[in-house]
Amino acid sequence: MSPLFKGFEQIEAARERLTGSSFLAGLYDGRPDFTLLLTSPQPPEEKAAGDAYCQQIEMFLRHNVDAEAIERQAKIPESVIQGLFKLGAFGMKIPKEYGGQGFSYTNYGRVLTLIASWSNILALTVAVPQSIGIAMPILLFGHEDQKRKYLPLVAREAISAFALTEPMTGSDAAHVRTEAVLDRTGSHFLVNGEKLWCTNGPIARYITLIARVPARRVSRDGRIEWVPVQEGQGADDRVHTAFILDMSAPGLLVRQRCQFEGCRGIENAHITLKQVQIPVENVIGEVGKGLKYALTILNVGRGVSIPAICLGMAKQAWQPTIDRANARITFQKPLAERQTQQIRLGDMAGHLFAMEALAMLVWRLADQHRHDIRIEAAVAKVFCSEHTIRFLRDAQILFGGVGYETAESKSQRGEPAFGIEQLVRDAEMYRIGEGATDILRPFVVREGLSAHLDRAKALYTGELSILDQSRQAIKLAGFYLPWYLRQWLKRPLPDSPEFGHPQVELVTQYVERMSRRLARDIFRAMVRFQASFQEEQRLQNRIESVGEDLLAMLATVLYAEEQTRFEGRTTVWELAESFCAGAKQRVTQRLAEFRHHGDYFTATTGTHALKGYYPSLSSGIVHRRLEDYRQRKQASDCVNRLH
Repeated sequence: MSPLFKGFEQIEAARERLTGSSFLAGLYDGRPDFTLLLTSPQPPEEKAAGDAYCQQIEMFLRHNVDAEAIERQAKIPESVIQGLFKLGAFGMKIPKEYGGQGFSYTNYGRVLTLIASWSNILALTVAVPQSIGIAMPILLFGHEDQKRKYLPLVAREAISAFALTEPMTGSDAAHVRTEAVLDRTGSHFLVNGEKLWCTNGPIARYITLIARVPARRVSRDGRIEWVPVQEGQGADDRVHTAFILDMSAPGLLVRQRCQFEGCRGIENAHITLKQVQIPVENVIGEVGKGLKYALTILNVGRGVSIPAICLGMAKQAWQPTIDRANARITFQKPLAERQTQQIRLGDMAGHLFAMEALAMLVWRLADQHRHDIRIEAAVAKVFCSEHTIRFLRDAQILFGGVGYETAESKSQRGEPAFGIEQLVRDAEMYRIGEGATDILRPFVVREGLSAHLDRAKALYTGELSILDQSRQAIKLAGFYLPWYLRQWLKRPLPDSPEFGHPQVELVTQYVERMSRRLARDIFRAMVRFQASFQEEQRLQNRIESVGEDLLAMLATVLYAEEQTRFEGRTTVWELAESFCAGAKQRVTQRLAEFRHHGDYFTATTGTHALKGYYPSLSSGIVHRRLEDYRQRKQASDCVNRLH
């Protein structure tokens, strides 16, 4: 089994199955349950509360937040942070009984979208404590004393953060190295290690820390529990555990505030821990469940926070882009009258509507607490982050030369100081954060195809005898022959008013048909590649991409139907049809690529490049290896010390 999928196996083993079904898991199996996507609009009282709070936040942003200054100075003023604390913006997801707002995921997403439309840096700073800071793990897994002690603090006065990533692990959450060892008194854990890219780390009072604890496996009442062992003696394993870490603890050092291409105002830390003491009462939940907790709370960031911030950024760019297209005259003709730009704007409009529809769908699914939405959350994150980057780059093209110029430079000569170039730079972070696209795509496939992969696992391990392999193959054939035949049979659509709408019905029929075709193609690919299917990331990327577009198509038409029915907005169908037309082209292309092998030759070229087969590609320049840049920095430091 590939190392990547082994990592996912460890991650999956750490997760407990949630109750309910996943739409995308059914779609990849050729049997999508469309009723899972039926969500009710916000209750009137909930929507009214969200509307009123959004008005407060908008007033605060307009009068107290200088987004351009945050970009110039790479710093959010303390007065802004304190003002948002007074408004309760850091406690939106915390229940009222613990001093928070008690908002739904939908209202939380709406507020983040609004903040991001003014300053995505500020939105990220507000989102991190509520998505992956100490509030969510304590709410979900902490005990009552922790809730009463810490939740009012992080709701009203204390910034919190999340420390999972390490220099050598990145997205490989299963292999963190930071260790927390129970001391000889049994009252504290001693933590040693380092954490990287800890957003809000330099300004946080508390951090959710994920570390490995040497522990012994014990059986109690028929279930396995992990008990930490003093000084690590006699441990069966080093198991992931979540802690509340006080940033004032001796031995903790913020070594660096990391700087990035964009997102200049975020506070992001490289942290080292040397014999840092954490009281045993600061363990969140159970010892050994830290990876499960970390991956569970990441769903909030993936499904709610990142899509909301991306949506706010894209919406921020929309009106200025329209204004530019209408006002800019080239060769005696407005840009708005040129077909190339009309096509570009139409594509942008359709995808902006689709991003909003998919984000809203996932927020509502999260509010229902009925289904396992880990796959949908990951897909929403990939879809919104990737299409936001494309959207903003298209906007930058429409702005032309001034789209490449900074807002501050434009303002000096009286031009509108809209920073599209900043948005383009900032957007790249949301593709990377909370699960990079290239990691989430195989994650989606592993989760979506888990039934198939688990069913065939025995054949892939190579541990069976020839006789047992034959028996297993016969057993699989008995299952998959009728399964495969069913993939040619059309399934009835749900009998509900939403799916009775003509445009919704057409798209649903298309998705149902493509789902069965995708399931057949996946099956043939698994038969062909067998164990090596787990290495076929080109196929995994295409499988995820098809599912992503099919889900977004359904979200878009259902959102359009809802807006038509409740608000009388009939023009939204133009947006839905524009997006669906482009999505169908991508689906057709991806499915056709299942049978092409052009990527094989490209991958071979890449493999040879890694082995140094093409030295001419580095000829004719001042040749330097990556390590040379480290040496240059060290040499520069020596020169500075001499002077």
